[in-house]
Amino acid sequence: MEFGVFGYSGRPSVSVIIPVRNEGQRVQAAVASIVEGRSCAFPLQIVLVDDDSSDDSCTSLPNLYSWSRDHVQLDVIRLPRWSGIPYARNCGVSAARARILFITDANVRFPPGWDLPIREHIRPNRVLCATIANMDSPFRGYGGTLHIPSMGFDWLSTPTVFGGYVPLSPCTGTVLSTDLYRRAGGYDTGMPVYGAAEPEFSVRLWLSGAEIVCLPDLVLQHRFRPASERRPFLEAISGMQVHNYLRFGLLYMDRPRVLQLLQYYASTAPHTFEKALRQVWAGDVWHRRDVLQRSLPARFDFFVRRFGLRDALGQLAIR
Repeated sequence: MEFGVFGYSGRPSVSVIIPVRNEGQRVQAAVASIVEGRSCAFPLQIVLVDDDSSDDSCTSLPNLYSWSRDHVQLDVIRLPRWSGIPYARNCGVSAARARILFITDANVRFPPGWDLPIREHIRPNRVLCATIANMDSPFRGYGGTLHIPSMGFDWLSTPTVFGGYVPLSPCTGTVLSTDLYRRAGGYDTGMPVYGAAEPEFSVRLWLSGAEIVCLPDLVLQHRFRPASERRPFLEAISGMQVHNYLRFGLLYMDRPRVLQLLQYYASTAPHTFEKALRQVWAGDVWHRRDVLQRSLPARFDFFVRRFGLRDALGQLAIR
C-alpha cells in the first residue's frame, strides 16, 4: 500500500478509533497528542465512540480542531446505552473515512512522529502492533501471546520472541487497513463489554492470511488503571468475561483443549462458570464456529504451530 494516501485530498489519511466511557480529561490529552504528534499536517480523522458516558468527557471535543485549519475531522458517535468495547470499535470503524485505521483508547499519549513507522511498514495484508509503555513503570509490552487453556492475553517482553511477528495485537495500539478490518469482520460482538474480543480478532486475522508485525519504534504511553479502579470493574463483569473466554475457546479449539478450557474456568471461576456456560450454549457459538471453519483459509492448528503454543499439559495445543 503506497502512502500517497498521506497526501492532502478530500479524505483523511488515517482514522483513529477511540471508544470512550467516562474518561474525563484523559481523552482530551490523548486527542491532543494524536493531532500534535503528526510528523506533518496530513489529513486526519479521529472517531470518538462515547459508550454512554455520564461525565460529558466528549462534549466539547469537536470544537477543538477544524478541517480547514488543522486538517483534522473529529467525530463523536454517542451510543444510547453501554454496549462495550467491541461494539463501540465496530461503530467507530463504520464512520471511518480513511484507508488506514489506528485502533486505540483514551488512556494513551502518542509520541512525536507516530505516523512515520506506519508509513514505512504498512501493507495491505499486514497489521501493525504498537509498543505499549506504562506511564508509571518501566514496563513495555510488544504485543501478546495466547495463554491456553484460558484463552487469555500474555504480554511479550521483547519484540524478537517470534522474529518480529506478534500472535496478538493489543487493543491499545493496532493499525491496519480499513479494507482488511472489514474483510475480517471486525470485532466479535458476541463477546460483549470487555475481554477476549481483541485476542479473538488477532487469531482470526492470522487465520485469514494476514500477519501481525511488532513496531518497537512506535511507543504509546499508556495509563494502566490502578488496582483500586481495575479490581471493582473486573469483579462487576467477571461473569461476562468468563462467558467471552468460553466463547473464544469454543469457536476454535479441538475437543481435548475445550475440556481443558472448561476445567480451567470451573476451578478458577466456580461462582460464574455454570451461568456463563449456559449463556454461551444458548447463543450462536456453534453457528459462528461453523461459519469460521468454512470461511477461514487456515485452521486454529496453523496458529498453534506458528507460535508453538502449549496447553495445560505442556503439549502442543493441537489434535
